[in-house]
Amino acid sequence: MNERVDRWLEAHREDMVRDLQGCVAIRSLKSDKAPGAPFGEKIQECLEYTLGVAGQMGFETKDHEGYYGSVEIGEGEETFGILAHLDIVPEGEGWDYDPYGGELVEGRLYGRGTLDDKGPAIAALYAMKAVQEARIPLRRKVRLILGCDEESGMECMAYFKEHDRAPDLSISPDGEFPLTNSEKSIVNAVFERKFASTITVTAGEAANVVPGEAVAFVPVPFDEVKAIAERFGNSSECSLALKAQDNGTQIKVIGSIAHASMPEEGLNALQGMMCFLSLLPLAKDDMAIVLNLKEKFKMDYYGQRIGLDKADQSGRLTLNMGVVRWDESGFTLTFDLRCPTSLSSEGIKKALCDAMEPTGAFLKSYLFKPGYSLPDDSEIVSKLLGVFKDRTGLDLPPKKIGGGTYARTLPNAVSFGPDGYMCDSSAHVANEFMTVEQLLFNAKILADAILALAG
Repeated sequence: MNERVDRWLEAHREDMVRDLQGCVAIRSLKSDKAPGAPFGEKIQECLEYTLGVAGQMGFETKDHEGYYGSVEIGEGEETFGILAHLDIVPEGEGWDYDPYGGELVEGRLYGRGTLDDKGPAIAALYAMKAVQEARIPLRRKVRLILGCDEESGMECMAYFKEHDRAPDLSISPDGEFPLTNSEKSIVNAVFERKFASTITVTAGEAANVVPGEAVAFVPVPFDEVKAIAERFGNSSECSLALKAQDNGTQIKVIGSIAHASMPEEGLNALQGMMCFLSLLPLAKDDMAIVLNLKEKFKMDYYGQRIGLDKADQSGRLTLNMGVVRWDESGFTLTFDLRCPTSLSSEGIKKALCDAMEPTGAFLKSYLFKPGYSLPDDSEIVSKLLGVFKDRTGLDLPPKKIGGGTYARTLPNAVSFGPDGYMCDSSAHVANEFMTVEQLLFNAKILADAILALAG
């Protein structure tokens, strides 16, 4: 810790809040590619805004063709990297505040991306500025990488690795304290079947979020659907809302969203929808699919019914049925799995294909991102654990997670905060927030990390 750094950050907390509010106001969801904006115009707008903030602070900045931005301080042949991201997941339902309003209520700044990961990005900028203002010499260059596609495939980091030099040591403020040095493998699997369906079902916007709402239309009279609901319930913990429509009934199932790496903390409305649809008199092909999905995945977050409930030192497998688009032409269903590093890609793929075979769907796409692990006694791990202990007084071991951060894409990298200290995580859920004190703490401890690993 450095008193001059801490005092500078405390004096600029209002500036940090202002800049974070400006960043949160931009709905930086991935969209169609545009000239100079490979991940869409809003993400590019957010990148330009953040680089503009850095430029006003006097930093050297660069926009790397819209894939990522960089901000640098210091000299030296070696580089210490800080990897944050500016893209976000969809806001979803259930907010009490404007997801892009940046409202400050009782010390909490609300908005999508405040915690994941715009708050840490702004905190990193201010940490770098505080170190610079304190005139502390650095033996390594410090480079902040502002990624633009962390939530949707990390194409930004693929571009980075092809066109840039990896830092010698890196942290990503996109995980948990004290730090994370092991991440599970990640699987994204999309199944599709074309056929003449008589129902529609829509749920989920991103595979890495547990869907909190599912909406269906069935060609069954409202009174009949209502009677079945009153007699049998939903056979899940989700709530149910029915609405009469021409030639049928609209069904809405309400659960609760969560990050796909911790699906048990949510309530999957899509799985709940399959439970209720299985009670209705549907057409043969529709019913066969519904029954199979209910049988194989009913409110199951661990792959228990398909032989994938495995665990090792990296943790237990989790499974999220994340997105469905089902209409008169057929259905597309997307899964997100976080898998123990000891499981093979082929074994996971086979289990999913075997489970989906009775639906008649084929595997349209399959993406496997291997997990990673760094030794507990490596330089970056041991020094950052010391940084956390010095700042908090807590002597905690490193964590193993199911989330996927930029740390998995580079050598000698770990994730370092912002969750796991001061408050519970609100990433990927309604009313996401970061407290002002948490923002300040993250700026201070990121400055500590810079001094420990680059000073």
